[in-house]
Amino acid sequence: MSWVIQSAGGIVYYIHTDGHPRYLLMKRYAISKRIEWVAPKGKIEPGESTEQAAIREISEEAGIPQNKMRLWVQLGITHLRSDEQSRGQLNKDTTYFLVEYLGDPNLLAIEDGGWLTGMYKWATLADVLALLYYQDIRELVRKAHHIITNRRKNHDVKSQFIKSLD
Repeated sequence: MSWVIQSAGGIVYYIHTDGHPRYLLMKRYAISKRIEWVAPKGKIEPGESTEQAAIREISEEAGIPQNKMRLWVQLGITHLRSDEQSRGQLNKDTTYFLVEYLGDPNLLAIEDGGWLTGMYKWATLADVLALLYYQDIRELVRKAHHIITNRRKNHDVKSQFIKSLD
C-alpha cells in the first residue's frame, strides 16, 4: 500500500433564524478539473492533532476566526483511493468533525485562489444532499444533522463539545 495523506476538516453549521441548521459549502476545482461543492478540509501538518488541523484548515479556507468555532464530535473518516491510470494516484483519509460557527454567517472571507473559487453558500440539508458529489460526505452531513436536531431537542449543549476556542 502506498503512502496515505492525512487530512482533517469539518461539517460547519450555524442555526438560521428559522431554527434550522445551515451548512457551509465551498466551491473548488477538483483534480478531475470539474468544479464541485465541498466542506472545508486540508492536510494535517507535522506535530498537529487532528482537531487542531480541522480548526486551522477551516479558518484558513473559510476565513473564520478560530475563536468563532466550537468543535463538537468527530463525525467520521472518509477514504479516497484512486489509481495512477485514471487521474493520478491519490490516497487520502479525511477526519471530519461537527463544527458550530459562532459568528455572523455573512462575514466569511473565502478567497479565490489555489483550489478554491471564492464562492460559498450556507445550505439547507436538502441543498447539501443535492449539491455534494461524494456519498460518504453526504452521509456525514446526515449524521451531523441528526446530532444537531437531537441536541437541540434535548438542550444538552454543554456536554458534547470537544473544544471551544473562545
